[in-house]
Amino acid sequence: MKRLLTISSLMLALLCPAQMKAQNHLTLSTVTLDAGHGGNDPGCISADKRTQEKDVALDIVLRVNRMLKESYEDLNVVLTRDKDVFVPLEDRAKINNAANSDLFISVHVNAAVNTRANGFSVHCLGQSQRGNDLFGGNLELVKRENSVILLEEDHEAKYEGFNPDDPESYIFFSLIQNAHLGHSLMFADEVARSMAAKSPIRNNRGISQDPFWVLWRTASPAVLIEVGFMSNPTDLEKLRTESGREEIAKCIVTAFKNFKKIYDSSSSVNSVPKN
Repeated sequence: MKRLLTISSLMLALLCPAQMKAQNHLTLSTVTLDAGHGGNDPGCISADKRTQEKDVALDIVLRVNRMLKESYEDLNVVLTRDKDVFVPLEDRAKINNAANSDLFISVHVNAAVNTRANGFSVHCLGQSQRGNDLFGGNLELVKRENSVILLEEDHEAKYEGFNPDDPESYIFFSLIQNAHLGHSLMFADEVARSMAAKSPIRNNRGISQDPFWVLWRTASPAVLIEVGFMSNPTDLEKLRTESGREEIAKCIVTAFKNFKKIYDSSSSVNSVPKN
């Protein structure tokens, strides 16, 4: 018998330090950067086996980390991983929450059977804009990104019976309201705009709301970015170059800077970028 999460446990998952911040201190002072996959979980792999999602995601995240630290003296940048190691989904969210983070950015690479599929997409937690369609047309993507759970020991107990391959397990995602959805969508919009303007992978597949476990567990605005398709030859060519990954990182940083200005606008204490 599958054990779904109870309403009470769902609500307890939302009660964490990040949500207890005083209303008069809305400065974006801490950001968590999450490089998808890692270690024995390679993520998507190119057809020729030369390129793995875990390496592309980590490289982009490390570049974003460097750029943010160069731009802001007092910004606390937290990494869920800074090398090729496996980090469980639950632990990624815990790292974010323990740091009392104001924003969670997860970087991934997409893949599809159809090699013509290309472009970037941005994802927030929630139901799609198609009403009752929880997956918003991204069922396979959601299942793949959540399937890392199956690599963890005691995953049935740890994730309370959640099965990433069973659509019924996603019912509980619709039982809670993401308190940070507004800011998540706002940052997602900045990412989409910046990527569409400057990323070497220009096809904008849009912003969608989907039930990614790692986004649900984060107690802050949170966005998952699929920077391109490992299965598309043109996207892959750009992802393989240092210049391509550098430009993608710049786009994410530009989006962060724009979002931070909005986020900080109601606070009297702001982080000032270096000249």
